[in-house]
Amino acid sequence: MKTLTFWLTSLLFFPLFVFAQPPGGGRPGGGPQLELADGTGALLGRVADGQTEEAILLANVLVYQAGTTDLLTGTTTNERGLFVVKDLPYGDYDIEISYLGYESFKQTGILLSAEQRMGRLGQVLLGVGANNLDEIEVTAERAAVEFGLDRKVFNVEQDMASSGGTAEDLLRNIPSVTVDLDGNISLRGSANIRILINGKPSALTGLDRQGFLQQLAAGTIESIEVLTNPSAKYDPEGMGGIINIITKQQNKQGFNIQSSINIGTNDKYNGNLNLNYRVGKFNFQTGYSYNNDDRWFRGALYRTTMTADTSWVQDQDINGDRNRLSHTFQGGVEYFVSSRGSISLRGNYSDRSGSNTSNRNNLFLDGNDDFLYRSLRREVGEETSDSWELNLDYRQRFREKGRELTLSAQHSEQDEMENENFFEDFFAEDGSIFAMDRQLNPQPQQNDVWLFQGDYTHPLSEKTTLETGSRVTLRGVSIDNQLFDFDPDINDFVFLQSFSNLFSYQEDVYAAYGILKGSFAEKWEWQAGLRAEQTYTTAELIEPTKEAYPNDYFSLFPSAFLTYQMSDRSGLQFNYSRRINRPSFRSLNPFIDFDDPLNPRGGNPFLLPEYTNSYEFNYLRSAEKGSLTLGAYWRETTDMITRITIPDPVTGVNLRTTANLASGRNYGVEIIGTIRPVDKLQLVISGNGYRTEVDDNNLESDLNAAGYQFSGRMQASYTLFKDLGVQLTGFYRSAGVRPQGEMRAFGSIDLGFRKPVLKGKGTITLRASDLFKTRKFSFLTIADGITSDATYQRESRIVYLGFNYSLRQDKRQRNRGEREGGGGMDDDDF
Repeated sequence: MKTLTFWLTSLLFFPLFVFAQPPGGGRPGGGPQLELADGTGALLGRVADGQTEEAILLANVLVYQAGTTDLLTGTTTNERGLFVVKDLPYGDYDIEISYLGYESFKQTGILLSAEQRMGRLGQVLLGVGANNLDEIEVTAERAAVEFGLDRKVFNVEQDMASSGGTAEDLLRNIPSVTVDLDGNISLRGSANIRILINGKPSALTGLDRQGFLQQLAAGTIESIEVLTNPSAKYDPEGMGGIINIITKQQNKQGFNIQSSINIGTNDKYNGNLNLNYRVGKFNFQTGYSYNNDDRWFRGALYRTTMTADTSWVQDQDINGDRNRLSHTFQGGVEYFVSSRGSISLRGNYSDRSGSNTSNRNNLFLDGNDDFLYRSLRREVGEETSDSWELNLDYRQRFREKGRELTLSAQHSEQDEMENENFFEDFFAEDGSIFAMDRQLNPQPQQNDVWLFQGDYTHPLSEKTTLETGSRVTLRGVSIDNQLFDFDPDINDFVFLQSFSNLFSYQEDVYAAYGILKGSFAEKWEWQAGLRAEQTYTTAELIEPTKEAYPNDYFSLFPSAFLTYQMSDRSGLQFNYSRRINRPSFRSLNPFIDFDDPLNPRGGNPFLLPEYTNSYEFNYLRSAEKGSLTLGAYWRETTDMITRITIPDPVTGVNLRTTANLASGRNYGVEIIGTIRPVDKLQLVISGNGYRTEVDDNNLESDLNAAGYQFSGRMQASYTLFKDLGVQLTGFYRSAGVRPQGEMRAFGSIDLGFRKPVLKGKGTITLRASDLFKTRKFSFLTIADGITSDATYQRESRIVYLGFNYSLRQDKRQRNRGEREGGGGMDDDDF
C-alpha cells in the first residue's frame, strides 16, 4: 500500500505532462558567415556526449602554441556544443577540450595557413572511450582533483592504494577524510557522513558500512566525490556531508575486460574480474570480487578507579586476530530504448564470513599497587552474512538541452548471524583458578530496505532551470540478542532472559524537493533548494518486556549555492545546507554488550535526531602548473548525538552509550593544493584545521569540551625513467579534544610503485602501507573518578604485490559518414 501511495504522490512532483516540449530549434535560413582578420585563421568544432551525442554546454577549449605548454587563448562551447576560436595568426597549434566528469582530449599540430584558414575538428565526443571524426587522440591525464559547484572530485584511478587495497584504503588518502582503527570514517572531524555508490544510496553501506568498504576492491573505483554541503536533491542524512564513490563503468561497443589480483604479506589475498559486452542497444555487465584479509590486533589499557569506599587499578594487555572473507557477484543489463532513453536492471550478491579471537590479560591492583587478582578473558567470534540488492532504473533525456527524467526502484535484504563467545578465568596470586565465566552470545539480524525515487529537470529559460523530485525509503531492522551463561551444576548453558533482548526498528521517510538554479551577469551562478521530509520511526523492544519508542517528525532542509567567476582561472563559492543525523538502530537498542565487563556498551532508545546548519566559503585558483583551494567552514549542531561514558561509582563499571548533548560547533579552514613543478612530478597537499566546541547544558555531568585539531596530508607522484610511477603519501592528525577526554596525535607514511606492461594493457604494482608502523589510536578518558588511558593498533604495515589487466575491443558501428547529422559543419553554424 505504501508503494502505491508513493507512485500516486510522485505525480504531484513531476511536471512532465505540464511542461510541453518547446518548438524544435534549428537555424532558420542559416546564420552569419564567419569573418576573419587578414593573416589569421580559426579553430572550430562541436563537443557532445560520447554516448548520446547531446551537446555539452560550457566545455573548456584551450589553445596552445604547438609543442609547448604556452596557453594562448581559450573559449567555452555554447548551448549547441559549438565553439570557435578566431583570429589566430597562421601557424601550428595544439588544442585541448575538457569538461568535468569526462575524459580530456588533445589534438596536436593543427596547421593554419593562407591555404587552410579553418581548422575543423568535426564533432568531438567526450566520454569513456569516446572518439571524434578526425581521430582526436586522448593524451591528457585527468587532474588529481577537480571542482564543481557543490563537490570536489578526487580521481583515484591512478592512486597506488588502488593496487591491492580496498575502498577504505583509498578513503585514507582523500583530503579531510580520516579512517580510524575500526574503519569508522570522519569528514572534517565529523563521523556522521553519508556514503553513496554512483550517486545512489546503497543499503549495503548503511547496514554495514565498514564491512562493505573493506570488501569493495579499490581497483573497481574511478573517483571519489566529496560533498560537504550537498544540495536539497540529496538525502540530508549525514552531518559532515556525502562521500560518493564512483565505480568504473564500461559503455564502449564491443567486449571489455578489467581484472586484478593482489597478494599481501601475512595471508592477504584479493582480486576482481569485470566483464562488459555492448552490442547494438544492449550493454551487458557482470563481475566478481574476492577478498581474504587476516590482521592481528594489539592494545593496552591502564585504568584507575576511585569508588565510594576504595580504589583499584586495571592494567590490561590485548592481542587478537581478525579474518574477513567475502565473495561478491554483480551483474546487469542496460537497454537503450532510443538515443536519449535507457532502462537498466542491476543487482549484486555478497557472501561474507569472518572470525575474530582476542585475549585480554588483566592485572588488578589495589590503591597501594598490591596484587588483588588476575584474569584472562578469551573472546571467540564468528559471523556470516548474505546480502543482495536489485536496482531498476529508467532515464529519459529530451531534445531540449538539460531536460531529463529519471525513475528508480531499489530493494535489498541482508541476513546476518554473529556469535560471540566469552571465556574468562580468574587467578589468585599463587596462580590457582578461583572463578570462571563462560558465556555465549548469538545475534541473528535481518534487514530489509525499499527505496523509490524520481527526479525531473526542466529548463525554464536559457539561464534558469528547475529540478524537482520525490523519494520514499522504507527500512526495517530486527536483531535477537541472546545471552547464555554456563551453569556448572547442570554442566550446560542457560538462557538469561533478563540480559537478552529482541529488538526491531522501522524507519519510513517520505521526501520531496525543488531546486531553482541559474546564472546572471555572465560571472554569477546560483542555486537555491528546499527539501521536505516526513519521518515515521518506531523502535520496539519485544523481549524481555514489550516497549515501544515511537518518534515521528517533520523537517525542512534548505540549501543555497552562489559562485562568482572572478576570471578564467579564479572564482569564489559560498554554500549552505541543513542536514540531519538520525540515530542508528544499534545506538537505539538498549541491549548491553558485555564483551568487556568493566566497559560494557549499550544503546539509548530515547535518542533524538540531531540537526546541523553548515556554511562554507571557498576561493579557487587554477594555473598551468596546478590549482589551489582555500576554504572556511562553520557547522552549528543542535541535539548533538555523542558517545559518552556513564561510570558507576560503586562497582567501577564504565557504561559506554550515546546521548543528545545540547549543542556543538565546529569551524575551521581547509587548503587543497595541486602542483606539477616539473612534468614528471605531481604534488597534492591538503590541510584542515578546526576548533570543536561541545555544550552539555541538558545533562547533569560535565561534558563540555573545546579545543583545536589539525590534520594534513601530502601525496607526491613521480615518474622514474620512462614509465615507472612512484607515489609517497604522508598523513598526520594532531591531538584533539572529545567529551570526557582527548585523543592523541598519530601519523603514517605509504609508498607505492607502478609499472605498465603488455603495451599498456597491464600494470604491475608494489605497495607498502604504514611503513614505520605508526598508525596507532590512543585515547584518554576521565569521568567521575575513573581515568582510562588506552592505545590500540591493528596490523597496518602491509606489502602488496599486484597485477592489473584491461582489454578493450572497440567495435565501432558508425564511422564518419554514418553518424547522424554528419561530422562537417559550415561556417554559418556559428
